[in-house]
Amino acid sequence: FIIFVMEYPKKIFSGKMAVKRLVSIIILLGCITRLSAQKVFTLHADSLKKNIELSFIYADWYFHSGDLQQPVVSTQGWDTLQNTSFGKSDHPRNWKGMGWFGLWVKVDEKAVNKKLCLRINHDGASEIFVDGRPVGGFGKVGFSAKEMQGVSYAKELIPLWFGDTLPHLIAVRYSNFIGVYPDFYGFQIFIGDYNLMRPLINRSVNLRSFLPMNAAAQFILALLHLLLFFFYPKQKLNLYFAAFAIVLGVISETAYLFYETHSPVVQYYAKFISGECLALLLWFGGLLLYSVGYGHIPKWKLITLAAVSSIYFMEHLVNAVWYNAWHYNDYFSFVFVVVFCDAFWGVFKAARKGRPGIRLIGVAMIVVALVCFFTWMDILHIWATRQDALRLFTLSMGELIFPVCISLYLALDFARTNQNLSDKLKEVKTLSAHALAQEAEKRALIANEARHLEETVRERTAEIQRQTDKLKEMDVVKSRFFTNITHEFKTPLTLISNPAQELLAKNEDVSVQYHAGLIKKNAERLLQLINQLLDLSKLESGLMNVTQSPVELISELKKYIGNYEPLAKQKGIELVFTSDWEELWILSDHDKLEKISSNLLSNALKFTDKGTVKTALEKRDDITFTLSVRDTGKGIAPFKLPYIFERFYQADPSDIRSAEGTGIGLALAKELAELMGGDIRAESVEDQYTLMEVTLPLLPALPQQQDEIAAMPSAIQLQPDISVLFNGTEKLPVADNDSNLILVIEDNDELREFICRSLANRFRVIHAPDGKAGTALAQEHIPNVIITDIMMPEMDGYEVCSVLKSDERTSHIPVIMLTAKSGTESRIQGIETGADAYLGKPFVQKELFAVMENLMKTRRLLQEKYSKNNMIFTKADELPSIEKQFLDRVQSAVQNHLDNELFGADQLAAEIGLSRTQLHRKLKALLGKSPGDFIRTIRMEHAYHLLKERIATVSGVAYMVGFSNPASFSASFSRHFGFPPSEVVGKKA
Repeated sequence: FIIFVMEYPKKIFSGKMAVKRLVSIIILLGCITRLSAQKVFTLHADSLKKNIELSFIYADWYFHSGDLQQPVVSTQGWDTLQNTSFGKSDHPRNWKGMGWFGLWVKVDEKAVNKKLCLRINHDGASEIFVDGRPVGGFGKVGFSAKEMQGVSYAKELIPLWFGDTLPHLIAVRYSNFIGVYPDFYGFQIFIGDYNLMRPLINRSVNLRSFLPMNAAAQFILALLHLLLFFFYPKQKLNLYFAAFAIVLGVISETAYLFYETHSPVVQYYAKFISGECLALLLWFGGLLLYSVGYGHIPKWKLITLAAVSSIYFMEHLVNAVWYNAWHYNDYFSFVFVVVFCDAFWGVFKAARKGRPGIRLIGVAMIVVALVCFFTWMDILHIWATRQDALRLFTLSMGELIFPVCISLYLALDFARTNQNLSDKLKEVKTLSAHALAQEAEKRALIANEARHLEETVRERTAEIQRQTDKLKEMDVVKSRFFTNITHEFKTPLTLISNPAQELLAKNEDVSVQYHAGLIKKNAERLLQLINQLLDLSKLESGLMNVTQSPVELISELKKYIGNYEPLAKQKGIELVFTSDWEELWILSDHDKLEKISSNLLSNALKFTDKGTVKTALEKRDDITFTLSVRDTGKGIAPFKLPYIFERFYQADPSDIRSAEGTGIGLALAKELAELMGGDIRAESVEDQYTLMEVTLPLLPALPQQQDEIAAMPSAIQLQPDISVLFNGTEKLPVADNDSNLILVIEDNDELREFICRSLANRFRVIHAPDGKAGTALAQEHIPNVIITDIMMPEMDGYEVCSVLKSDERTSHIPVIMLTAKSGTESRIQGIETGADAYLGKPFVQKELFAVMENLMKTRRLLQEKYSKNNMIFTKADELPSIEKQFLDRVQSAVQNHLDNELFGADQLAAEIGLSRTQLHRKLKALLGKSPGDFIRTIRMEHAYHLLKERIATVSGVAYMVGFSNPASFSASFSRHFGFPPSEVVGKKA
């Protein structure tokens, strides 16, 4: 320009246009001066052709906050900016969501008038100007989040032409108040060759269009195998594959949405869902691969895989939702590679074993691994940014290979299974035809055999009929004999009961009254059992009839209940009676009604230790009523409940049952109730309650006069407990304190008291009502002899004997067993548990005394044998092992404290864990020595050994064995051995 002015000054400043030319020159000079301060980027055609497009993210930009008047042709006074792809934390100075961005560019001569393109990527809204002229834009620019409309059009191209090589201003009016991604509030601008960029973008769009088709293929495969799983649930591989394919399809669909949508929010959620699906892909992919490779999933691998997938899932969720952050450590690829390699090893081993079709899975895994390594991870870095679409297409096609191969594997497996089933079906048809032929032959043989069987059956039937007639005749004879013998029992029972009654009435001696009362009560009990047997015999032979008469049921039931009040008070049980009527006259069999009620009340009290026995009379309907007895006893096990009404059945037949019984009462009650036109049922819950409910016909009757009522038979008065005869004041005789201590364990109160009274004149007696309490008493008092029953609650006699014989405190005590079981097996079992004697019930009192004396005499002989000096040690091996162990422990405890003068009986008892009394009784029973004598003997024996071996002097030995005075030691030594310690020292070793 200067050269032009110097060469042509006259032309410029002459003529009519001189002033205008001068003004133009001044303005042009000002523009040149201003432009000389701006930084201009030059676009070279060769560079554009080589790189296709150039990024202007980090070019020399100018920024002006807020809005400006248009057109904008200058950046004078604007701030400089080096990054337009800014985030929330690194935004330009004074950025408040809206502003102007300017970039000066020019082209070289080769790019003049060449068709270029501009591409902008953002999540906000933009308007683009070149030298103040609008050339395009996306979204709606606004001054707030409500006014603006943010979009993403990264694939759209804006055509550009530059007609000269002068600088041109590209201005962007931009706003973003939303900030979908916290690290991307700004924008990215790229400029390139339009003719090169358009085919590239079109190809990318075409390649990405395959993603929905890939997803559709995955969904179709998933649906197919999900249906297969529903039809055949045992093949869980179909379920795992369906889930795996669904996740792959979702990933493909979200990837397509991310690249093709124009909404930044949709992009955000597509990326979020894709990230969460990666965790699910790891989980379902691991399940699928392990199931295919190993056939099962080890528990520890399942737990590890679930933990890693859950952690990844939650980490991605927390980062995306709470922190809105996407840049964090991603260990997904590493974990997936580990799982993939582990599963591939399982597939490899299965292929070596020859599993059909498994090689197809191995090939698919290898292909997928190669695709992942060279596309997803891009180990060789061969994929440029502009080739993302081709890379994504390659990856999606590679991912599709694996599901297709898995689907083919499962389809081939299904086909093989189907073929095997077809082969089996053909084989079954062949076998069926063969079986039918054999069946025809068998039918012919069976027909022949049937004819022979018919003849045999006719002969056998005639024989059985003859035997049946004979059995009936024998049954009649048996019933007649049974009836006669039970009737014969009644005569001696009468002769037993009546004299006992006379003795009770006429003799005032307490001992005589006790024995007479015992005789009378047990005679009546035996009579009651005989009557029940007679009733059963009558019912069996059909000879029992129902005799109906008017009965006032309420008062009769109160009488029956009143008979059991003494027994209830004795056990601390409350008797309760409720009725829907105050007075009820019915026609019924008085005797049978009494037997039913008495049996139910007796059982309720027998099996209840505390609580309540409730009798209730209720109206069921107009023709029936119910009589129920409910207790709070031990209850009946559910599997035993259906059998309790069978004859001679006992719910607890063991030796430790808490109550005696024969199994007749409930069977008799049921048969009597049915004979009267009613029924009986039972309901029970163990350790809670038992309910017996009798349903009988309600036949109303007219009220009777009192004299008629008095003429009716009254209820049986139960004999009170034996202790009532003495009014609680009678005490057992007491022997002197030097007598032997006897422990009696018997659950029957009367028999226990009888045995105690029999022994009380000659021995000291303690007693227990069951095995558990008896064991505790034996361990506490260490008796000389134990007499125990076998059938007892808590613990039976066998258990008592076993526990006592295995306890070093009580192992020496003789045990005598009393039982009604007289069989050889019972005697052998008693002897095996360590019992010293076995007596059957009823026993003879003199025999019991003789056995006791014999056992105590044997124990005294053993005491005399082992109580002699030196016998403790020389004969200890002859003792039972548990006795020898006990003596070894006691001896060891004494030897450990030989030099302790204060170590005595109390210290020894504490050392071995016994009380002083227990230790004293144990040593007395074994050796006839007290603990003090035993300690003194040990000390003297040890002193003799020390003196004989010349280990120390007499004084030294005295101190070594716990004597503080040598003179006292010498006196004790002389009393023990009969010669002084000096003689031992003087003897030659």
